[in-house]
Amino acid sequence: MKARHFTITQRVIWAVTGTVALLVGLQTMLAYFTMHVQEDELTDDMLHREVQHLIVLAQRPGLMATGALVASPRVQAWLTRDGAGGDDIPAEVRSLAPGLYQEIRLQGQVWHVAVVDTEDGRLSVVLDATESESRVYRFGLTLLALWLVCVVATAFIARGVAAIAVGPIVAATRSIARWSPEQEPADAPPRDEASTLMEAFNHFRDRADETVAREREFAANLDHEIRTSLTAIRTDAELIGLAAPLAPEQRQRVLRIVASVDEIIATTESTLSSSAGRAVDAEPVDLREVVRTVCDAMGDRASSGQLSIAIDVAAGESLVADRQALLTVCRNIVKNAVEHAAPAQLTIEGGRRGLTFRDDGPGIAAAELPHVFERYHQGHRSDADAQPGLPRRGLGLAIARRLCDLQGWRLGVRSPAPGSGRGAAFTLEFDPAA
Repeated sequence: MKARHFTITQRVIWAVTGTVALLVGLQTMLAYFTMHVQEDELTDDMLHREVQHLIVLAQRPGLMATGALVASPRVQAWLTRDGAGGDDIPAEVRSLAPGLYQEIRLQGQVWHVAVVDTEDGRLSVVLDATESESRVYRFGLTLLALWLVCVVATAFIARGVAAIAVGPIVAATRSIARWSPEQEPADAPPRDEASTLMEAFNHFRDRADETVAREREFAANLDHEIRTSLTAIRTDAELIGLAAPLAPEQRQRVLRIVASVDEIIATTESTLSSSAGRAVDAEPVDLREVVRTVCDAMGDRASSGQLSIAIDVAAGESLVADRQALLTVCRNIVKNAVEHAAPAQLTIEGGRRGLTFRDDGPGIAAAELPHVFERYHQGHRSDADAQPGLPRRGLGLAIARRLCDLQGWRLGVRSPAPGSGRGAAFTLEFDPAA
């Protein structure tokens, strides 16, 4: 037999109702016992006064006759002397030793009994407390009825409170269950919210694990296929350079092909390492050499796009960092300038503290600045309508920002560029805390 699971609403109702029932029940019991103790004390006080009165009578001159002294609906008293006068005393009372006795139950009645030895004999006084005990009993029944009413009212109130407090959670649970990759059959037994959420979470986790596994397999296959093709291209380029005499310009292009192939392989390795969360060993990097490498690789595209590039990075400025990550960031920023800022001039300046990429192009619209680094964002520079043929995939700057976050760098943008009143300036800070 399966254990029954209760909903959050039911648990809230039972928790609130149970708490109120416990507190009110304790107060009810306290009130009942207080009433009971007070009734006993009042009865004992009346019995004590009656005994004192009879003792005073017994101390008057002359011996008091034995036997029944008082016979009323509530009080009965007897005086016995040397065994005489006790014939009509109830056997339960006759056998009692001197003292005070509470709640002796006999034939449906409740008695309080006092037995006292005096100079004239043994005095036995019985006070009938049946009516008082009945009032206490009726008072307890009244308290019990009030407690039940309070519990029932609390249950209805708790239902409304639970609907208000837990309603959003229940609605969210149902929405998540509807979004779950695997839907339950219509005839499935109802379950509580916790089980529903856990089942939906397991479905999402399984689907995420499958997606990650497929992406890793795709990345591994792509890396293998790219390496195979690039190795062939690099080998052919090297053989061309060795087999035949080439003009200086042709040789430069062959060397650029080989360098580009090496750059693609290194970029692929860096991207796979970043995607897998593996750290890449840092090394001393010459900043001017990195910037020069990027500008040389983008030289033809910059020229065709009418973007002139000026490098103002002092020689000897070095930084211990992931060289490939820095190349990727700089390449995407320069590529963004080629596609969106040209025709213009791009100035790259800075040192080990950071680099600034400043252009004097049309700039970035103020509404687009907060979205520049968003993945797949289709916002354009303010000259978008003037150059409708340029590709705008919305990935380059997003990749650059992601790499900066992984390396602990900070990449920002301002438009117009400070000091010029136009264009845009991308700032790459290697030590944001400083």
